[in-house]
Amino acid sequence: MLRAAIAVGLSAVLMWAPSRLQAQGRTIHGSVLAPQADSAAMARSAYGRAVAAYRKNDIPTARLEMKRAADAWPTQGVYLENALALAAVAHDTADATRWLERLADLGLGNGVAGDSMFRAFTGAPAFDAAVKRHTAATAAVARSRVRLTVPDSMLHPEGVTFDARTGRWFVGSIRQRRVVVVERDGNTRDFVQAASDGIGGVFGMAVDDAHRTLWVATTSLPRMRGFTASDSGHVGVYAYDLDTGRLRRSAWAPRDSSTAHTFGDLVVAPNGDVYVSDSQAPWIFRLPVGGDSLVRFMTHPLFRSLQGMAITPDGAAMYAADYSHGLLRIDLRSRSAVLLRAPRRVTMLGVDGLYLHRGVLIGIQNGVTPARVARFCLDADGRGVRRVDVIDRNPALADEPTLGVVVGDSLFYVATSQWDKFDDTGARVAGSVLRPATVLGVGLETADACRAR
Repeated sequence: MLRAAIAVGLSAVLMWAPSRLQAQGRTIHGSVLAPQADSAAMARSAYGRAVAAYRKNDIPTARLEMKRAADAWPTQGVYLENALALAAVAHDTADATRWLERLADLGLGNGVAGDSMFRAFTGAPAFDAAVKRHTAATAAVARSRVRLTVPDSMLHPEGVTFDARTGRWFVGSIRQRRVVVVERDGNTRDFVQAASDGIGGVFGMAVDDAHRTLWVATTSLPRMRGFTASDSGHVGVYAYDLDTGRLRRSAWAPRDSSTAHTFGDLVVAPNGDVYVSDSQAPWIFRLPVGGDSLVRFMTHPLFRSLQGMAITPDGAAMYAADYSHGLLRIDLRSRSAVLLRAPRRVTMLGVDGLYLHRGVLIGIQNGVTPARVARFCLDADGRGVRRVDVIDRNPALADEPTLGVVVGDSLFYVATSQWDKFDDTGARVAGSVLRPATVLGVGLETADACRAR
């Protein structure tokens, strides 16, 4: 969910000089923190002190606090990039080299080759080697191909899903509050229109073939057409008949003026229950099969910015992506959550869409730079990640990837969501170049790929 990205340029927010110094996040939810959430909170606190010191031109303190932030949360690329930038400000070649090596380990970060900020380091053998390694670790991995496009460049799409029985695709629009259906022959038409049922911006979608239902998560926000102040905080779930397009039912969450809400994604359990993630509250809601009312299913100290979810085939557990804390495993019976174990060189942050394919987690990781589609190889118990492989990193086609759908042994995902092309009022950003709504497809290897190394 690009709008909830972990990092934004501080130069744009605070008018600082070094364009690479970045800021992150909002305050953490929950009073009693899990250990991992506590580490993240300590990192954010240290980051805040680094920001304050930098604003006072106290570079030594800024560097010390940024290092503390990176040590507390070592897979958060924002801290590493900021530490790298501060090393450049301090003209510390050895330290800059170390930070760049750590970014290369994670496959994260903006390119530094040719960047004037690091010009003074060019020629130092260790730094040049680190630049070469980092460039390779963040290079494009262009395995995807265009599967379909919707010519309307103003669509502002977020999610896509597929009906295997009819071979039709469904693409949702944040801005236009509609769902477009793409027929087998490539022709497009409206499947859902805002005027017909009062739906808000269309976020995650899912097909329940057993009940012939298209499920849609919707959030009313200023980016959508026709937004009024009375729409604020209006979030819900819609169910449409896949064959007729008729609205079967809708369930809106109770209004809560004290808390902002965004229903960003949903998933259908094997028994037909629907779960929806609220990235701002943050809660997981549930709509029981046959029910008409959304219920608050659970919250947890590790929930800070919930995104995609994937349920195990037996319906006993859920994997959930949290932008700020990583990938979680949730026991649906006990309603308990744990952060997946992972090596130091694996970052699970910034995952938007999340899918379970043949025992392997597939994540659309748009909250890291550069954005990518990644394979997270799980331990035998399903509670840890052994390694991460980049499946697709295709900036030429996928500058703003968001959500997708697994069909067979391929992932199809929205590549041009265009969140950055519109401001928070829905107006087009001056100078932005709009592109047709594009869905890419990339092959997914089976679990054997995780056993290959």
